Amino acid sequence: MFLSDLKELNEKDCFEVLVPSIKKKVSFRAFTVKQYKDIINTVLDGIDGTLLTSKILNNAIIENATTPVDFKLWDRAKVLIDMRCSCISNIIKIGDIEYDLLNLPAFDFNFEEERTLEYKGVTISLCIPSIATDTKVTESCLLELGKVVADDKKAGSSLSILLTHEIIKFITSVKMGDSVIQFSDSNMLDRKTIVDNLPLKLNNDILEFIADYKSYEQNLFTFNDGAELVIDASFLACE
Repeated sequence: MFLSDLKELNEKDCFEVLVPSIKKKVSFRAFTVKQYKDIINTVLDGIDGTLLTSKILNNAIIENATTPVDFKLWDRAKVLIDMRCSCISNIIKIGDIEYDLLNLPAFDFNFEEERTLEYKGVTISLCIPSIATDTKVTESCLLELGKVVADDKKAGSSLSILLTHEIIKFITSVKMGDSVIQFSDSNMLDRKTIVDNLPLKLNNDILEFIADYKSYEQNLFTFNDGAELVIDASFLACE
């Protein structure tokens, strides 16, 4: 009886958050202690921990939403911040200074969601991925990182694995001649093989698009004094 009442309380402990990509308010349940503990457990896990934190926060957005939404990656930070303000606190510590999340710049996302690249007969279609796609590719990245066991090789191998999977997230299709490969219809091995065989020029152009997007997004979550909000394992801590 007690547990069922507690679960019922969690189901009713909801608040509304505006989801930028659909321009609608969605009802969310509050973060749970388990979600917080899962994130804290990743703190000392290095690169793997950073990826796990991202995966857990992605899942929290999807699981805590009371209605299904195809969240975009650029919804992520804004939704998480609003969730934190509603169920934890709008005060967060960056370094030794406390900041009010309500003082962040007004969120106005105008970055191009799609870009097409062409080089010597190869056409790449790029798109900022959904949170579901980001999670799926992150899981594949974690599995591959788990296979790298020798410490002397892990640093270099990890960087290569991370870059490949980051590129995979943003590619929707690759066209060459009359052949078009849709990444959503391809398994992860085929996607990695395609990325590894792209001309270096296209690889660099894709990374430039990703860097431009991330730089633009970070500016939306930078305070007036230049302090940058980083959503990491400490994000749910109440200072």
